[in-house]
Amino acid sequence: MKRIFILLLLSNILAIGQSQTESLPKPTGKYFVGVSYLSFVDHNRKELFDNNQEKNREITVKTWYPSDIVSDFEPYLLKSESEFAVKYLQFPEIFRILKSNSSRDVPVSSQESKYPVLIFSHGWGEHYSQNSVLMEELASHGYIVFSISHHYECKFTSFPDGRFIYIDMNSPRLQKIMGEMASPEALALLQKFPDAGNDEERLQVFKDLEKAIPVGLTESPEYWAEDIIFFIDQLNGLNNENRLFKNKLNLKKLGVFGMSLGGLASNEVSMLDNRVKACVNMDGGLITKSEIKIPAMFLNSNKYSGYGNIFTSRSEMDCYSFTVKNSDHMNFTDYSIYPVPVAKTLLGSIEGGKAIEIMNVMVLNFFDKYLKEKHNIDLIRKAELFSEIEIATNFN
Repeated sequence: MKRIFILLLLSNILAIGQSQTESLPKPTGKYFVGVSYLSFVDHNRKELFDNNQEKNREITVKTWYPSDIVSDFEPYLLKSESEFAVKYLQFPEIFRILKSNSSRDVPVSSQESKYPVLIFSHGWGEHYSQNSVLMEELASHGYIVFSISHHYECKFTSFPDGRFIYIDMNSPRLQKIMGEMASPEALALLQKFPDAGNDEERLQVFKDLEKAIPVGLTESPEYWAEDIIFFIDQLNGLNNENRLFKNKLNLKKLGVFGMSLGGLASNEVSMLDNRVKACVNMDGGLITKSEIKIPAMFLNSNKYSGYGNIFTSRSEMDCYSFTVKNSDHMNFTDYSIYPVPVAKTLLGSIEGGKAIEIMNVMVLNFFDKYLKEKHNIDLIRKAELFSEIEIATNFN
């Protein structure tokens, strides 16, 4: 009995240590990871959250990339971000001290002449660092990853010049979106997902949701897609002139991916911009109006169990649907292992580290197969290694 008690005590101590670790999990690739920040002004579009429509749309971008050099690791959140998150958003104190595995503004690795490029879009009301574990994993395996902050629909963001902005809960446009999401019609439709008995009914739920939430599920994904396409337009300039990325971006191997609304925006971009060659949607659901024209992967939470054929039917090219059993929406973010109050109700019973592992493995191998052209990668076999994954596919 004494021995059992000691073992239980040790396991509890280890669990506490793991839950309170002050640095992100180490990425598994051969490269060290660099991190940097950028910002851009789109002079051809107005800021929709500016009530007077006088300001131009701006985006800030956080980027992770492969490097041969390691120096002091950057904090997970910049100081202004962590102070705001802890003080106003009830983030745990650990976010004041949480460290990444990335070094600020170190040179891009010289091991390859150029690296494939990925563009990430965060979830609605979230932030550009929300998937830092995945970003570092991809960068450590030889990708340059840019995460766009969609201003005023993100929690907060920092500009390279020190400016700091955050979500304006009093914005009429934001209030309209939140009103749509909280409407009795929308809430009733969200409850229908597990009850839909066949593919026709499942597809109809998505169509009805688009009608019930027209700004949030139609206008916002389109607006965010415009952000992404605008940023793609800036990549040639970065490749020609930026001190870090000059001649390092392989723009012929460009992928987009996103979580939640960012996943919808990524699908939207894949329909509009032929510069994009592969796309991943992490628990963003479905845009019903058109088909994706490039290889695509849907990585879904448990609420989409049985929806695989609906997702895979949307692509004219190879398409995969991997639904993770016992997961929920926020398991596809760093909150899976660093939970915050607003996310806890959207975490499934799956062990948080396992959810992160599945996401890292499947996203990395998808882009390796379709951007790095590692044709021998069998994504079905990769998925079968996880008993938690429900698989559906469509090959063209």
